[in-house]
Amino acid sequence: MNRQERRRIQKQNKNQTNPRNLLIKAINLHSNKQFEEASKIYNSLYEKFPKDYDLIRHMGILEQDLQNYDEAFKYYVKALEIKPNGFEALNNLGAVHQLKKDYNLAKKSFERSHAINPNYVPTINNLAGLYYIQVNQELALEFSSKALKLQPKNILALNQYAKSLLLNNKPNEAIEIFKKIISMDPNNEAMKMNLANAYKEMGYFEKANKIISEVFLNNYKVPDHLVAYVTNKENTLEENHLNYYEQKLDDESISNEEKSSISHALFGYFRNKKDYEKSGKYLIQTNKYHYIQKAFDLDGERDCFENLKKIFSFDRNLEIKKQTNITPIFICGMPRSGTSLCEQILSSHSLVNGAGELNYLINLSGINNAIGMTKESTDKLELVIKSDDELNEIRESYLSKLKNHNNDNLPYVCDKMPHNFLLIGLIRLILPEAKIIYCKRDPMDNCFSLYSHKWFERSHQYSYNQAILADYYKLHEDIMSYWIKKYSKNIFVLDNEILVQNQKEITEQLLKFCGLDWEDNCMDFYKTERQVRTASIQQVRQPMNNKSIGAWKKYESFLTELKENIK
Repeated sequence: MNRQERRRIQKQNKNQTNPRNLLIKAINLHSNKQFEEASKIYNSLYEKFPKDYDLIRHMGILEQDLQNYDEAFKYYVKALEIKPNGFEALNNLGAVHQLKKDYNLAKKSFERSHAINPNYVPTINNLAGLYYIQVNQELALEFSSKALKLQPKNILALNQYAKSLLLNNKPNEAIEIFKKIISMDPNNEAMKMNLANAYKEMGYFEKANKIISEVFLNNYKVPDHLVAYVTNKENTLEENHLNYYEQKLDDESISNEEKSSISHALFGYFRNKKDYEKSGKYLIQTNKYHYIQKAFDLDGERDCFENLKKIFSFDRNLEIKKQTNITPIFICGMPRSGTSLCEQILSSHSLVNGAGELNYLINLSGINNAIGMTKESTDKLELVIKSDDELNEIRESYLSKLKNHNNDNLPYVCDKMPHNFLLIGLIRLILPEAKIIYCKRDPMDNCFSLYSHKWFERSHQYSYNQAILADYYKLHEDIMSYWIKKYSKNIFVLDNEILVQNQKEITEQLLKFCGLDWEDNCMDFYKTERQVRTASIQQVRQPMNNKSIGAWKKYESFLTELKENIK
């Protein structure tokens, strides 16, 4: 060995033992999911450098990837003790809060990170993702656009932007972006599933199912793949698929969240196969795993419902400052009561644009969370009601936002946020020209549909406990009785069962109430090509039928508590 070779080897050995190079090596191993090897290097470095900000932050990221969120939290806090303005660690801290469903703390952490470094793309992207979860159309699009402007080729930024476009009723643009991402990263299964979801929203089920089947059969051990795969009634799970997921449900290391997803997928699968005994068993499991994650404060909700009735117990007149050329159509009622069907019928009319579920009025009113209201929020609304200026400001802001969903400049726009039923008093006050449609169906059918659905991000926590679900449904009935008594001439009650039995007659009445002339397209609503982002994504693409009427009876032995309490 000559002198030159010895120097080269010495330099190589020195590089391999250099702390920075070792950290980079660990991060690369970590990125490639070689967690054990990465952990060994992280821990050996930590013994020598216990106050290294970057090292400690990446140790937290490793724990986060291993779903050890409490341990990850500790590392991020320690990193911030070393570097209080560490915007990277603040972003990581926000991500852990978001994974634990604490969205208020997540938002605060992300906002602190963003304030320190307004151009840090991971934080901007995470804020866009948080606003997407909270169905905040405007802010999701604003932040995802900013992230993409800073890093146009960043796949995560492209993905978040496409999802925000979906949220803002721009599905065709979103689809093209998902295709672009897949061309950049052909093996990215998550992006393929996002594309499939976009296809579903547009009713392109054949395209969606093809993608989903390919992804699932290539990698069936991802619960999200299972969930998507079993929605297609034609798909069959092999014995190894079922064995794998049944073992997962017995695995104590698996989170209740994941077990809930798996159970719900198996509930749906066996329902499609008409094995209602097995299906019912998984239905009960699904709701048990989901409700145990977070209880629902029914007493607090009851107080808020009563407060809303008191706030609008007196007659209040408002001088409208600005008129509008748009007539909002509010389609409300309990979720799964037929609101999507109603919107599909109306948006099949040439003068009506269906904007989907919009949370604008709930946010502008100060209620913010229609489910899980607080006394503070209803007290705030009570103060707002006393100010003509504030009420007119809410009106004008709402109508301005509504215009963003009316690209064709049609005279009618549907807002089918179901829980707007809470704010019918406010709607009558600030939007007297609006049409209000209350959708209802048989209580057992409605509640079973709620109980058998897995909602996005714990948004309907009342629906996972049969007794609480029944009581919540009765709260809804009570406040709707109040509104109907007070505004009887201004609310159209659309009974799902009557609509199914007398489609043409009820559709005629519905159109007449809205001030619309008859159009045959409203009978052929299922042929209308438009984006649908609700749980009824497949039902509204089919002709009117009575398949869902009495569906709960197949599971009657599993619904004793619901049946007893709904009376």
